[in-house]
Amino acid sequence: MATRQEQISEALDRLSSNAGSDVAGVAAVSMDGIVLVSRMAVDVNADRVGAVAATMMGVTRRVSGELRIGMAEETIIKADHGLFLVMPAGDQSLLAVNLRQGANLGMVRLEARDAAQAISQIL
Repeated sequence: MATRQEQISEALDRLSSNAGSDVAGVAAVSMDGIVLVSRMAVDVNADRVGAVAATMMGVTRRVSGELRIGMAEETIIKADHGLFLVMPAGDQSLLAVNLRQGANLGMVRLEARDAAQAISQIL
């Protein structure tokens, strides 16, 4: 039987494989910003990404609450050279995905939802 960490690694690898070259990095992060498993590029500090992802989701949820628009499903940053997507992976964790410029956001979002659901079930 594979450990939780190995199972999460498999979910992240499946996401990266299914999304092709659109995904530059991916990480599973606890709600308090602790990186559970990371597949980020070597020049990216995964611990900082985890902290930022948790902060982003916290702020997004507060804004959603203030606007009374319901529970936040995801948050996306679009920048000059790519995108950064954060979505809940159950109640205990988040999925953070770094996408390359020109990525097929719709396809990556579908694959990310599957990965987030898998992580949620693992945890």
